[in-house]
Amino acid sequence: MNSSIITYFDWLLAPFYILIIYIIAVRIKNREIKRNPIYKYFLWGLFAKIFGAVSLCIVYVYYYKEGGDTLSYNADSSAMLKLLFLSPKDFFNVWLSPLTKGTLSYFTSETGYLSYGSDSNSFMVDRLIVPLKLLTFNSYLVSSILMATISFTGVWRLYLVFCDYYPRLYKQFAFTVLFVPSVIFWGSGLLKDSWTLAAVGWYTYSFYQIFIKGKLLSSSIVSIVLASAIMILIKPYIFVALLPGSFLWMIWSRIKKIKNIFLKIFITPVIVVLGTSIGFFVWSLTSSTLGEYSSLNRMIEKAIEASEDLKQDYYEGNSFDLGKIEPTLVGVLDKFPIATVAGLFRPFIWETRNVVMLISGIENLIILCFVLYVLIKNPIGSFTTLFSNPLVLFCLIFAVFFAFSVAISTSNFGSMVRLRIPQMPFLLTGLLIIFYRERSLSEN
Repeated sequence: MNSSIITYFDWLLAPFYILIIYIIAVRIKNREIKRNPIYKYFLWGLFAKIFGAVSLCIVYVYYYKEGGDTLSYNADSSAMLKLLFLSPKDFFNVWLSPLTKGTLSYFTSETGYLSYGSDSNSFMVDRLIVPLKLLTFNSYLVSSILMATISFTGVWRLYLVFCDYYPRLYKQFAFTVLFVPSVIFWGSGLLKDSWTLAAVGWYTYSFYQIFIKGKLLSSSIVSIVLASAIMILIKPYIFVALLPGSFLWMIWSRIKKIKNIFLKIFITPVIVVLGTSIGFFVWSLTSSTLGEYSSLNRMIEKAIEASEDLKQDYYEGNSFDLGKIEPTLVGVLDKFPIATVAGLFRPFIWETRNVVMLISGIENLIILCFVLYVLIKNPIGSFTTLFSNPLVLFCLIFAVFFAFSVAISTSNFGSMVRLRIPQMPFLLTGLLIIFYRERSLSEN
């Protein structure tokens, strides 16, 4: 029974950890709010994430009684924790080295067997969760709360970037970054998505500090390397999706600073070529660790394979069909419009089959209405802002490219709703900036 995963001890232990988190968070807020009013949302954002983690635990333990990824990560990390106490030497061989048949043999009926012993990306999540389980006496509920806190650090860093650009919109950005329901729920528990969401936030913040503001701080260099490593080791396609938009962000920011029109015309091609070259260099430098995402052909094959798998009967019809996808670049791009719409706005309300999907359907409807309102109200102004604002360009290129990538490789609504959460803050924030810039221009 899944209900045994959360015990009375967990419910008694959780408030103690929450109190410690609260005390630390209050000190941070009180220290920072004197010079930065956006910290009024620090505690609210943090506890929204903790609420999301607890909600995820309750849903998977008491509602989805057949199990799920989060429970598999919990079981795997518990098995590794038992191995630590039974044989520390074997544990560190497993924890610090690639999995082999030899190291897998360390797991027995006494420790429990691994669900993700053959999946290196998922097993990396097992590795990362072990310290959390160790700190929480192997509690699924409390380790999920710690995971939410870690994930929040990345989300908050992303929020800081947007607020640094447009300080007057910090209240609105709170709703596009900190309080998006699907991001709160799916990006807070013991899942891949919580780690990668944090990594996306830290990557964006560090990239902004280094390449946009020109601050070569050692902390930013370390954090961008660690964030990139986490994405590459867990979900390489997120790292691949971030590269085009982030380097275009850097290039366009440099071009925007040039005041002399003739110099701008002369130097723009140089900056574009240089930025593109750096992007390809970074991709080639990390290609050996990207697996199925190390080349375009392998990415296409992976996308089609995953899409076909998620149409199988064991997904109980909770899926959609983009039609036959030809295994070529042209064939994949032919699906760009329909796949992008699916990645951004589906499932529609009439396609939902349970309460969790219904909430996603309502959220998608609100987003669709917001997109249509922004575009219909001032289509020319919207596109002008898009191509004249480097931050908006980065946000929407990443969101659209990521939505397309997720939809083309995922035909299951449940999976897609969870996988696309990194795009949500970027999509909503980009649209919000367009909306307010156009509104302020029309008021002048």
